[in-house]
Amino acid sequence: MNIRIGTAHGEQIDSLSTNVVPTKAMGATVRPPALSGSLASLPENFLVIDEHAAESDDLSVGQHVVALLPTGCRVPTVIAAVVARGVHRGDTYVSSTLGDALTTSQVYVDSAVGSGRKLDSQRTAVVNRVLADSGAHVMACGAYLTAQRSHAARQTNNAAVVILGIALAYALIAVANTLTMAMAGRRREFALLELARTVRGQIMKVAAAESAVAVVVGTVLAAVATVLAAVTQHASLSRLGTAAPTVIPWTQIWGTVAICAVVAGAIQVQRAVRAR
Repeated sequence: MNIRIGTAHGEQIDSLSTNVVPTKAMGATVRPPALSGSLASLPENFLVIDEHAAESDDLSVGQHVVALLPTGCRVPTVIAAVVARGVHRGDTYVSSTLGDALTTSQVYVDSAVGSGRKLDSQRTAVVNRVLADSGAHVMACGAYLTAQRSHAARQTNNAAVVILGIALAYALIAVANTLTMAMAGRRREFALLELARTVRGQIMKVAAAESAVAVVVGTVLAAVATVLAAVTQHASLSRLGTAAPTVIPWTQIWGTVAICAVVAGAIQVQRAVRAR
């Protein structure tokens, strides 16, 4: 849920993407690392922000702000704690005690609160009936995490395809431009080879071999740059959270190399054949 926070005088401070959490679940079920303040004994209508929001907006624990909710309601809140910044921006939490003023599709529930017994299938059905009108439903923690990982994986794959497509298009343009300029200065060389009765097939083989060498050298340099960037990103992600797994898309890599080789070879051979 996106909310805007501001001062009591109506001055807007920032727009935050927040997670709605019950007071009893904060610090028990949801346990972000707190840098200042405490997640225990939180006040009603609390607001927990991450260190990025605290630094950029000059906010601190105990400061009173006004939250403008999507429904248009203005609710006084107090910053109860500042937590460490996660992988993405928006690690902020707001109290679910704001009640009817909230419009959200996701809440965190601590099943041990109250009776101390876990939710079985019968209790889950009852809770789902109560939540039927709101569009929410009860989901086990493991199923929820699996769904979130699957959703994140799909988004990552889609983003990777788009980024790789753009990078491949620019790479092909750069390869074609470089080889075209290089071959323009070698027309006389290939023309002399034809005058020396060199078979055109031999000229095509030389041009194809040169393009292959250029692709191999470019692939090695790109691999070195990619490894350095990947190591840096892995170290950064490992500091923000748990150890990030390393996944190498070999299919996309070899596909990119093959396309570059075909384009480079085609341009090189075409220019060599057209030389007089």
